[in-house]
Amino acid sequence: MTANGQAVAVTPADTVRDRLDDPQVAAALNTLLDHADVLAVLVSGLDGFVRRGDTITSTLSSAVSEFRGASSAGAIPGAEAFKGVDLQTLAASLATLSASVAGATPALNTLLTSKLTDPQAAQVLASLGDALIDGKAGAANPPKGLYGLYKATKDPDVSRGLGFLLAVAKSFGRRVGQ
Repeated sequence: MTANGQAVAVTPADTVRDRLDDPQVAAALNTLLDHADVLAVLVSGLDGFVRRGDTITSTLSSAVSEFRGASSAGAIPGAEAFKGVDLQTLAASLATLSASVAGATPALNTLLTSKLTDPQAAQVLASLGDALIDGKAGAANPPKGLYGLYKATKDPDVSRGLGFLLAVAKSFGRRVGQ
């Protein structure tokens, strides 16, 4: 800065004056002055928070320690199951699943009101699952030719299974025909 043709050092007051000439700075200061009462309450609350920071930290730390102690002691049922769970991934998966369930609601309602949820049907499905796993192991040696197939029907288990499948086919055929 120059005064009377001589170089003069810029003072902090000069810097403040230059900044006050900026319309954005002046507008920001006016906004602060308009809300001075709110700022006073905010600063007072922040001051109290900072002064009590040690107490707040101690209380929070104590609460976390109590929760950890309670969960490891078994006071919270099922807490152990969540130790290895990534909660953010779980929340994202739940959001995706919720959208899918909402779209599938009509089909789910149809299934839930059908006899598929009957305990007997659930038992049949469980038995079918077991049979599928067992059958996969036995599929390595299928019967050879018509004689092998005829011989397999003499097995009482195969005979019962075929009888069951024929009864299901008959019942299903009646329902499809309606």
